[in-house]
Amino acid sequence: MENNFNDPFVNDLAAPPERPQFLKVLCILSFVWCGIMILVYLVGSFCLAMSDETKNMIIEKVSESNPNVKIENAAEFINQIGQVSLLCLLANIASLVGVIMMWNFNKIGFFIYAIAELSTNFFGLNINAGTEGDKSYGMMIVTILIDIVFIAMYAIHLKYMKKTIPVS
Repeated sequence: MENNFNDPFVNDLAAPPERPQFLKVLCILSFVWCGIMILVYLVGSFCLAMSDETKNMIIEKVSESNPNVKIENAAEFINQIGQVSLLCLLANIASLVGVIMMWNFNKIGFFIYAIAELSTNFFGLNINAGTEGDKSYGMMIVTILIDIVFIAMYAIHLKYMKKTIPVS
């Protein structure tokens, strides 16, 4: 069978919409960041599978290398890290799904991305690392600001995205 591109029925498909360059860059940056964070949180979630002896040994090594670190219940602390890592892993997977949806001009992806990105910032607030004075909120504020900037940059491109109609 010969391809005849002059046939009026061959070219009935509409050309895909042109993706703005800035949206393309944002999505690629988000793909890379989500991929890195998924790997980090995947490794962190393995803390849940460690034995109590391994957890105590890790905290001992950390205390030897940095005497200022004082964690009383090592097993509970590392278990909390594993739980937070698991929650953040799921949120970053949702964030990646949102970015993929925005890449395909699906407006719902924006809302999935925004909720997932902002929620990851608050998962680790109740980790019991010591007294309240030992906690530092500076890094959390920086990551929230970065997330807000990315969400705002994606919001600018909402005009290019369409709502999808559910298939019945």
